[in-house]
Amino acid sequence: MTSEFDPIFVHASMRSGSTYFFNVLRRNETLLCFNESIMDGRKNNGRAKSARNRPESHSQTWDANHHFFGGPYFDELTDIWDSVGPLCPDFPEYEGFLPENGLVSHELIAYLSALMAHAQSHSKRPVLCEVSSRGRAGALRSTFGGFHIAQYRDPLSQFGSYIRALVEGRTWTFLGTPLIELGASGNHPLCRLIPEQWRIPALPWRTKNKAQFWASNIQYFALVSASEPKTIERVFRWHLFSWVLSNVAALSYSDLSLDIDKAHDDPAYRASLVATLAAEIGVAPDFSDIRKFDRYYAFESFETAEICDQVVSAVHTALDDGRLDAAIRTLGKEPPLTSIATAAELLLEKIHASLASMMSSAERRRMSAAEWQELAAKNRKLWHKPGVRWIAERIYPVAEPIVRKARLAGSWV
Repeated sequence: MTSEFDPIFVHASMRSGSTYFFNVLRRNETLLCFNESIMDGRKNNGRAKSARNRPESHSQTWDANHHFFGGPYFDELTDIWDSVGPLCPDFPEYEGFLPENGLVSHELIAYLSALMAHAQSHSKRPVLCEVSSRGRAGALRSTFGGFHIAQYRDPLSQFGSYIRALVEGRTWTFLGTPLIELGASGNHPLCRLIPEQWRIPALPWRTKNKAQFWASNIQYFALVSASEPKTIERVFRWHLFSWVLSNVAALSYSDLSLDIDKAHDDPAYRASLVATLAAEIGVAPDFSDIRKFDRYYAFESFETAEICDQVVSAVHTALDDGRLDAAIRTLGKEPPLTSIATAAELLLEKIHASLASMMSSAERRRMSAAEWQELAAKNRKLWHKPGVRWIAERIYPVAEPIVRKARLAGSWV
């Protein structure tokens, strides 16, 4: 029904070079690129033209290394939000992140179709660069067809980028996202592949209204921000499980895999990537300004190699006994394009390569248990406490509109 749009989907994750690749594609005048359209809170961001100021004010908080930008992240969305915004589901990011029976909700189909139709009306090919679509790559492919790209980054350096955002920007967003990805879909067969002793605690995920949605998110950030010595170990393990499982889902249903580190390091790989993309979009994309940032952290409270081995072993076990294959196949109505075993082995090899890069890196930072506890305590929010969160959830309906108006009138910080 919707295959006539011939879209390009990029399935990535936060701090994986996704914004850079979006900008690479956006330079092509034959494409109309939308950045992170499947995101909770997008309605708030798009309501006012002042949303254009968000990237500049955000960069004042901490350096996100988005040196390549010629314009705000969400210009393309902001320009058409008056017409398309009302179709955006309230909470699209984690609702259906791992879709049941390979189906995309009717609401999300209508919203994405409107974006694509707008691009088509301007004789441009629609491109959706997403950081919350990996699990639903198969469902999106079944619904919209098109060309799909699975993009990923060195998982240990990516985790270091999450830590840097907390150190420099006091934001828990990146550290908490993998927990929500696994927790909100905790009953899905893919999440059940995680051995029981390492699973996310069973937390209620409620989205009946904004207050419930806010409280559902905060309960995961409260887990991440706990200052107990074992917290960072658990968070790192959850990150690795989310990274490998969701990327297997994306790679299995994509036409092209994009290792952003290799695109920087290997000229032959980059040339092959450019040729493949040029054949698909009609012009060679420009990667001349690609940069790489190694963000390795070693933690006193656990051995990185040991956690990597645990995750790799668990995935191998699920691959060998067929559970991984069965779980991935529930995510699309059609068979995967790439062998699930091939996709899994590619990512497990990437974990090993990431570990080797970390061990040889002269830039590796070491964080003691005391330093983590101090960092967590310093940045822990008042509403991370259950009692305060209970009260805040009940005053949220009154306070949220006031806060939102203040943000729209101010700098969005």
